[in-house]
Amino acid sequence: MPRYFFHTQNGDCIRDDQGEELRSVDAAREEAVAVLGEILRYRGASFWTTRAFSVIVTDTEGRTVVSVTASASDQAPEGWTLTGDAG
Repeated sequence: MPRYFFHTQNGDCIRDDQGEELRSVDAAREEAVAVLGEILRYRGASFWTTRAFSVIVTDTEGRTVVSVTASASDQAPEGWTLTGDAG
């Protein structure tokens, strides 16, 4: 099985030197989302300090195969609209 490395970035890059064996890139995508969710849950309100957190997944050759980022803002994303009646 291929080995994938789950590095994190939030101002500082934290390298994953051990990695994890997973069956496919799809499994690495699922794991990247799960890792990001756990990190955000752990960091809580301190996430607002950096306003962005990324999990970058590389293969054994160091190539990026997946990258997922959560970002925080006090503004709605461009193009966002609330549809439907609230009342």
